[in-house]
Amino acid sequence: MTRLSILISDILKGQNTLHYLRHFESFRDAPREKIEAYQLERLKELLAHCEQNVPFYRKRFRECGFSAGDFSSVEQMKQIPPLTRQDLQESWQDIIADNYRGKKLYTGSSGGSTGQPVSYRKDRDATSAGQAAHLLGWSLSGWKMSMKGLHIWGNPATVNEEWGRLSSKLKARIFRHHKFPAYRLHDSDRLNELYQIIKKERYDYLDGYTNAIFHFAEYLKAGGLTFDHKIRYVLTTAENLHDFQRKTIEETIAPVYDTYGCSEINSIAYECARCRRYHIIDPHVCVEFGEPLDSLGTSPLMITDLDNFAFPLVRYMNGDLGIPGVADRGECGLNFSVMAAVSGRETDLIKLKDGGVLSVPSFFGSMLLRKVNGLIQYQVEKVSEDMLNINLVTGERFTPDDLKIIESALDEYIRGRIGYEIRFVDAIDVSGSGKFKLVVDRSGQ
Repeated sequence: MTRLSILISDILKGQNTLHYLRHFESFRDAPREKIEAYQLERLKELLAHCEQNVPFYRKRFRECGFSAGDFSSVEQMKQIPPLTRQDLQESWQDIIADNYRGKKLYTGSSGGSTGQPVSYRKDRDATSAGQAAHLLGWSLSGWKMSMKGLHIWGNPATVNEEWGRLSSKLKARIFRHHKFPAYRLHDSDRLNELYQIIKKERYDYLDGYTNAIFHFAEYLKAGGLTFDHKIRYVLTTAENLHDFQRKTIEETIAPVYDTYGCSEINSIAYECARCRRYHIIDPHVCVEFGEPLDSLGTSPLMITDLDNFAFPLVRYMNGDLGIPGVADRGECGLNFSVMAAVSGRETDLIKLKDGGVLSVPSFFGSMLLRKVNGLIQYQVEKVSEDMLNINLVTGERFTPDDLKIIESALDEYIRGRIGYEIRFVDAIDVSGSGKFKLVVDRSGQ
C-alpha cells in the first residue's frame, strides 16, 4: 500500500480516504487545545445537523430538552440519552438524515457476537473517514504502508460472498493485504496451511481476530515452529486481548499491538508502540465513559462518530467496555485521548439475581492469568440463574498448583454470589461469525 494506491482506490470507488488521512495526520503533533477545539466544533456541526435533518434526534432532543443551538461544551452531551442497539433495531429508518435519503449509502450490519444484530448506513465520507482513521491508528504501532500483510478474519458468509469478488481480489493486490479465513482454523491441517502460506509469502505483519491469531501461536509453540523471515507486527482486534495471549503471540510471531473499533463506527482506539496505551482517534470520534462497573474503572463506552452525517451515531452504546486513561502528552508525544484498556463487552457480564453483576474480564484478569501456566483458553457458561460452568482448555504446562490459583481467585470473587463448577474441555467452539464468545448465557434455554 502507498498513498498512490489509496488515491487509485479512491478514484475507482468514489471515495476520499486520502483527503481524510491527511486531515487526521495534521493532528498528530497538535496541542491538546487544538484537538479539543476541533472536536467541539465538529460536534456542534453534527448536533445542529441532527436537530434539523434527522427525525430520530429531533424527537429525542425535544424529549430531553436539549438544544443544539445552546451547545458549547462536551459536558453537555450528557443531556442526550445514549443511543442503544435497541434504538438501532427499532428506529433505524428515522436515523437516516432527510437530506441524505435517495443518495447512495452503504448498508452494513453488526451483532454476530452480541446476539443483538443491528443495521446501519454510511455514505462515502463516513466510510472514507473510518478507513483513514484506521490507517492513522495502525501507524501508531510502527506499521508502514509499504508493508505486506495477511488478514486473519471472516465468517463463512463474508468469505464466500465477498472475498471471491474481482474488486476484493484487486484490492488485495493493490494494498498488498491478503486474507485467510479465521473460522477455518479448527484443525492441524488448516493451521499448517496458514503456516506454509506465511512462510512462502513472507508477510511483514499479521492482523485479525485475537483468538484466531492466539490459537495459531499456540500451534506454532507446541510444534516448535518458526519463520525464516522477520514478521514485524501482529495487530489484534475484535476480541479482548489478555496478557497471556500477548506473551504467547510475541514469543512465537512478533510484537503485538491491539486495536479497537466496531463495524458501526470504524477505527476508535489503537495501542501505541511508544507509550503502550490506547490512543483514541479524537478527530474522528468522541468517546465518553459511563459509570464504572467495578473497582478497576471498567465502564460502558458511548461513542459519537464525527464523520457520519448520513446516519448519525450520537453517544452510541455498542455494548463495549473500557477503562479510561490519563490524557497527557506521554512518551510518544501524541495528545489524543487515552484508554488504559479495552475490557470486553457488556455481554461479558454475568447478571445476578440480586441485580448485581460479575465482570468476567475482571475475575479472569491479567494479574491472575499471568500467574497461571498452560491455560490456553477459557469460557464462562451461565447454565442457570444459580450456576456457572467455568470451561478451561489447558496444555501440558498446566499443573495442580495452577488450578489452586484459579480456584482461590474464583472463590474470592464469586463464592456466595453464584455457584460454579470448573470443567476441563478439549476445545471451545467459535461462533458462526468466526469470533470467540467469552460468556455464553444458556440460562434462558
